[in-house]
Amino acid sequence: MNIDLRSYSILWTINGFLIVLMQPLMAIVVKKWVKTLKAQLLVGVTVFAAAFAVLTGAEVFTGFLIAMLILTVGELFVWPAVPTIANKMAPKGREGFYQGIVNSVATGGRMIGPLFGGIIADLYSMHMVFVTILCLFVFAFIAFALFDRSVEKEG
Repeated sequence: MNIDLRSYSILWTINGFLIVLMQPLMAIVVKKWVKTLKAQLLVGVTVFAAAFAVLTGAEVFTGFLIAMLILTVGELFVWPAVPTIANKMAPKGREGFYQGIVNSVATGGRMIGPLFGGIIADLYSMHMVFVTILCLFVFAFIAFALFDRSVEKEG
């Protein structure tokens, strides 16, 4: 997509810096406006999708920067909620095992995501990679919306 390594590296540096810097602010936002973990996931995946929607039209560094800023906000919503939910849903005494499963799945995604993304980019285009990711966000949104239905029925 014609973004040089230096610019790409700057994007990820900004991402890491903002994650550290914005944690206290996000804690306040979540506590005040996003009352449940489920809502936190749904807001986060929606923000993630918005970042990739912006990315589909990005042609210059500014577009990539805006997408990264939006993506970072999505990360701040989703990633703290996932291990918390795993911990809450785990049977007593099995919390560590469930945390391990969550981390293993996340690592697996970081392992196969670039492979499949690269295959799609080589066979089609980067635009198709982003469209595919947007479709996966729809799936994630539905999964997050439904994940606790069986828990609610039992409780």
